[in-house]
Amino acid sequence: MRYRWFILVFLIVAVIAFVVIRGIDRPAAVVPPPTIPSWYEVYFSQVYAGDPISAKAHPNSIDKKLVQKLSSAKTSIDAALHEIDSEPIANGIIDAHQRGVKVRILTETDYMDEHSIEALQSAGIPVANDGGRAGLMHNKFIVVDRRYVWTGSFNTTDNGAYKNNNNAIWIDSPQLAANFTHEFNEMYKGKQFGSRSEKSLPNPIVTMPDGTKIYAYFAPENDVISALVEYIRQARQSIYFMAFSFTHDELGNAMKERFQAGIDVRGVFETRGSNTSYSEYPSMKRLRIPVMQDTNKWILHHKVIIIDGRTVITGSFNFSQNAATTNDENLLILDGNTAIAQLYTEEFQRVSGNIKPSTISPTSNKRNINTMTKAEIESLPGIGPKLADTILVGRPYRSMKELQKIKGLGPKKLAALKDQIAFE
Repeated sequence: MRYRWFILVFLIVAVIAFVVIRGIDRPAAVVPPPTIPSWYEVYFSQVYAGDPISAKAHPNSIDKKLVQKLSSAKTSIDAALHEIDSEPIANGIIDAHQRGVKVRILTETDYMDEHSIEALQSAGIPVANDGGRAGLMHNKFIVVDRRYVWTGSFNTTDNGAYKNNNNAIWIDSPQLAANFTHEFNEMYKGKQFGSRSEKSLPNPIVTMPDGTKIYAYFAPENDVISALVEYIRQARQSIYFMAFSFTHDELGNAMKERFQAGIDVRGVFETRGSNTSYSEYPSMKRLRIPVMQDTNKWILHHKVIIIDGRTVITGSFNFSQNAATTNDENLLILDGNTAIAQLYTEEFQRVSGNIKPSTISPTSNKRNINTMTKAEIESLPGIGPKLADTILVGRPYRSMKELQKIKGLGPKKLAALKDQIAFE
């Protein structure tokens, strides 16, 4: 009997040991790491077709996106907007006010008579202005619930949404929101505009969960140009820019220096004003930097620089002396985020014609020489990489006669191109 009990106990112990050992040997279930919620959203005005009606109907229209964000407000909206001339956005602000959200609006004095401003005031929303000072209240930012920041080049107007190339970024960061609220209160409550504004900010550097560093600057109290020049000089691979106004020599010279050092520098200028002696466009063209004038029949309104595919600079700040020293402006540097940089790079490619929605002329099978990518130009008969670069630098062209001026495009090559390219 004892022998049987001994065997039974031995078997039980052996089974338990086997199960335990198997449990130890078996790899633990793989638990995926928790995903970090996205803290940003990037938007662009959908104006590539050149048709305001289709832009207005587009589901991703930039004004629709802003109205959605305004509808999420629970406690407060502080908006410093150069101009408000958009009925959907004004209605979105009024709806928030009627829900009990505390709304404060600051705008440029010159636009106080806009219909949308009058509608906001009629709804009981307080609207302040910069008192008619010489400089502009040129900011374009909104702080929602002291947590979210909306900013970029987008003027809250129908033209800004349906005609002009614009961008906006929505950022979830109470620390960044504190910086913008601080600036808003200086202007709205303290009546501190221009260089009288305080230089310091609650959070000079904001580090996001994924390691992205965000620097907020407000001109003219902060030395924005020095910060931009420092980033330009640190570029090791590429500098792409889109500029409504680029007249600041120090910033332009920094880009020229990097180009001469072998950095890939490219840019798109708003056509109006770009041929003047004040613009950086003519001097960059003389250096054969691949810059071009935009093809939007209205306005390219971006103020964007993309550096090394990892840093994005955006905001209300034009690259001009007035922006640096006179106007009230805001600017963000988003450092170390390749995903954000890629979104802005894709917009750069769209407005520079590298990935135009269509390069086919609507009246024939010819391709528009002013919107073709470099690869598409190289596919043309007799065109190699160097000649393609020369063609890109010289854009836009209006006729075959203008192409004749390009060294390397002889009569035979021009004859071969005649039936393959268009100019609009």
